[in-house]
Formats: sequence, C-alpha cells, structure tokens
Amino acid sequence: MTGTDIHQASLPPRFVLRLGGVAGLITAITTFLLWYLPRTYDVAPGFDGVIALHAEPAYMARLWINFWHVFLALLAYGVVAAVLWQRSKFWAAFGFIAFSFWCLIEAVGVSINIWAVNETWRAGYVSADSEQQLLLKASLQTFSGIWNGLFFVILITFLLGTLAYGVALWSGKGIEKILSLLFLLAVPLTLIILADSYFGASLSRWISWSYPILQPVSRGLMGIWLIRLSLHSGN
Repeated sequence: MTGTDIHQASLPPRFVLRLGGVAGLITAITTFLLWYLPRTYDVAPGFDGVIALHAEPAYMARLWINFWHVFLALLAYGVVAAVLWQRSKFWAAFGFIAFSFWCLIEAVGVSINIWAVNETWRAGYVSADSEQQLLLKASLQTFSGIWNGLFFVILITFLLGTLAYGVALWSGKGIEKILSLLFLLAVPLTLIILADSYFGASLSRWISWSYPILQPVSRGLMGIWLIRLSLHSGN
C-alpha cells in the first residue's frame, strides 16, 4: 500500500474504517464551526451581557455542536487506535484512553452548560426575584470556576492523546507522516492555549490564526486517511 506501513490483514472491517473516516470529515467541519460561531455575535459587557447569551442562537448552536462533536471525534480516534493497534499497542491504547477522558469530561461540562447554566439559570434570571437572582448569580460564578478546572483537564488529555497518536504514526509514510506531524503540532498549540488561559501569557494572536488551520485540517486528513484505508481492507 503506497504511503503506509499498515498491513491489509491487520485493518479493521471496511465499514468501520469508512464510519471513522466520515466521522473525521464531519469533525473537520464542526471544529471550524466551534471557532467561527463565536465570531458571529457580540457579547455585551458586564454580567447582563453574559446572562443574555442563552437567547443568542449562534451561541447555543455552538454548544450543541460541541456536544456532538466530541463523540464524533472519539469515534474517529477509536478507529485510528484500531488501525494502529498491531503497530504500537501502547501508544494506540494510551492515546485512545486520553481521548476518552477528553470526550467524557467535555461532554459532561457542555451538557451542564446547556441545561443548567443556560436553559435554567440564565433563562430564569430576569424573571427571578432579587433573592433568587443572588443565588443564580452565585451558581453561575461557581460553575465558571468549575469549568475552568474541567477545561484544564480537557486540554491536558487532548494533549496526551494527540502526542500518543503522533508518535504512533511517526514511522509511517506519505499521508501517515503528514498526519503524524499535524498531531504533534497540536501539542505546542495546546501548550500555547494552556499558557494563555491559565498562566497569563499573551499568546491569543498565535491561537487565533493557528487553531482554525491546524485542527480542521488534521481531522479532515484523518478522515481521508481512514477512507483510503477502507479501499484496501479485505473485510
């Protein structure tokens, strides 16, 4: 097989490869939308602007896209792990475990954001009396701190997953080598996001141009690679 060290006999069934490939291609689109949608609306300054977000269609659409995005991405990453299993069991398993934690934590956090933060607390804030508003405001501020903690774990698990898959694919050729490089490039990008979000580094300009290029391209290429492998699967 041109540009790969994967043997035909070790490949998952053709249907599984195509399913993972389609999921990868879809996540290329959803990744771009997660970056693009926040740029389509403005948040008014202050607490009142944040409260009004539950009524912003693009904001809520982004949350729902984010929720389904992580499961589609996990499906694609799981198929990648199955492809890499015979080549590197350790890195395939380690990467998939890391991505599984990433998916679970982000899905739970986004689900709370949809149903508790927006559909309950923000939506009910305006009609609540002053005492209830104080409680709702405290709940919103508490979740903001909890989400910051969860997002730190999300970034770390994503970093570990991309590192593992990048290492596992490094010995490949052609499209595999390019995909390995893209996975490995996600490591410094994630470190930049960590430094910018948690350690006071002013690196947002690097994130603003690199993220919408690197992440959708790497997931799209992952989908293309899996679909190409399906053409060589004998199952």
